[in-house]
Amino acid sequence: MKIMKNFSSLKIILFTLIFTIQSCGVYVQYDYDSDVNFNNYNSYSFYQPDIDKVEISDLDKKRILKYLDIGLKAKGLERSNSPDLLVTFETQSKERVYVNNYIPYGWYPFSYNYPYSSGYSTVQGTLYINIIDNENKQLIWQGKGVGVLNEYSNDRDKMINNYVGKILEKYPPIAD
Repeated sequence: MKIMKNFSSLKIILFTLIFTIQSCGVYVQYDYDSDVNFNNYNSYSFYQPDIDKVEISDLDKKRILKYLDIGLKAKGLERSNSPDLLVTFETQSKERVYVNNYIPYGWYPFSYNYPYSSGYSTVQGTLYINIIDNENKQLIWQGKGVGVLNEYSNDRDKMINNYVGKILEKYPPIAD
């Protein structure tokens, strides 16, 4: 019985620790067209019609474009009016709700699970960066960053820079 109660407490501690660690970072995935030679691309431009459709504040759009510009230039690409690549982005957000039904109370052998209802929620944000071959208008690379958003953050620049920077770490793809 004592082992089960300790195991239950351990599960709560591990869940809290894992959630805390996960909430600090941006998790990135990417996909690309393996038939494309990314060394053939030297220039880019933002595809404004798609960017205008993104439903976020104009200030956040400006931040994303700023950090995309910095990141792509750091990759050796130049911004151009006749680009090889078109760059656009999309965003999604989703509220995640976590509920605790019981909380351990007391010490063994006098401990028990006290019925308790509490919960909290976080907003999970996703940023997709799409890179399109301008000649044939085909998507050739897509990066996706997922992390916890803090809409009340005083340092939105840092948060958005982190998202964009982590995603662009995976561009251009390295052939296996």
